Amino acid sequence: MRAIGDPNPFLLVVCTANVCRSPLAQRVFQDAFASSALAGTGVASAGVRAEDGRPMCAVSAAALDDQVGGPEFAAAHRSHLLTEQDVRSADLVLVMERDHRSAVVRLAPGSQAKVFTLREAEGLLGVLAERESGPAADLAGLARALHSVRGFAPLPPEPPKRRWFQRPVEPEDPFTIVDGHGLEDDLHASAVATVASTAARVAAALIARTAQAA
Repeated sequence: MRAIGDPNPFLLVVCTANVCRSPLAQRVFQDAFASSALAGTGVASAGVRAEDGRPMCAVSAAALDDQVGGPEFAAAHRSHLLTEQDVRSADLVLVMERDHRSAVVRLAPGSQAKVFTLREAEGLLGVLAERESGPAADLAGLARALHSVRGFAPLPPEPPKRRWFQRPVEPEDPFTIVDGHGLEDDLHASAVATVASTAARVAAALIARTAQAA
């Protein structure tokens, strides 16, 4: 993790155990940022209830098999319990669930202006694009821009209606990306795919807004 005061921009991704959703999103962001206006941005992940030192889950790791450096990242990853310093040192914090957002702010009071769920950030980036808001020069500026339109994000589309015997895939909160652990294999894989695709779209939107300022 970055030390407080480090001048380099830093994105922190958070989930529950830091073995599935957040490390996958971390790697997606790292790969997207590498050759973009956000090159040099540090990306790390942590879990609000993580046990330090656990490996990445197999389903999430498999999603990185076709990415350059993905298998090596997955093999090297070890879970990390979120700390207050992690939050304080980050310029932008993206979480998977609304409950994670609350947990981050409880851990680091005053940080709420830079903490968003991944789906919330996607919606807010869309609002900024529609309003043709000015570009941001850095990640901290992006966080401020997102906060300035907080509450205006359109809700993600509702999932298809289920039959009475089908288990739910999506939570009631539309800004949450469900934890696939404990679900059937196909639902777990679907949740992991949602993390990867959403992170990729958010990364592209963040890059686009900073590229305009270059």
